[in-house]
Amino acid sequence: MNRPTNSVENDAHKIALELMKQLITLASGVIALSAAFIEKFPTRWVTLPVLAMSWVALLLCVFFSLQTISAIVKSRLAADAEWSKGSGQKYARSSKYAFLGGIFLFATFAFVSVLSMKADESSAPPPIKQVLKVP
Repeated sequence: MNRPTNSVENDAHKIALELMKQLITLASGVIALSAAFIEKFPTRWVTLPVLAMSWVALLLCVFFSLQTISAIVKSRLAADAEWSKGSGQKYARSSKYAFLGGIFLFATFAFVSVLSMKADESSAPPPIKQVLKVP
């Protein structure tokens, strides 16, 4: 039986499992909040593809995190399986990079949106002042 008896190896499973759960929560939250408030953002041909790519990367993060959790559970059930090698390691790495890419793309989307809102405000004509004469 190749079951880890070392507490460090047991802790690695717990830490990795917790990290995957946090990545799933954060990625899902960014997707949900940006979808809920999408009408507040300026819709431009530049910003929407960036937002879409961000969502795809974050959805991939969720998928890879679930696959990592599955590999961890399988390794705990089967004595000869190690999640930290092979596909479990690849899924964990993919989840991390998909999350980082998704957050970077979302930050880019937010930055470009703020800049375009500022540009819209500065290019708007000044308000017309009306003077009423009271007899």
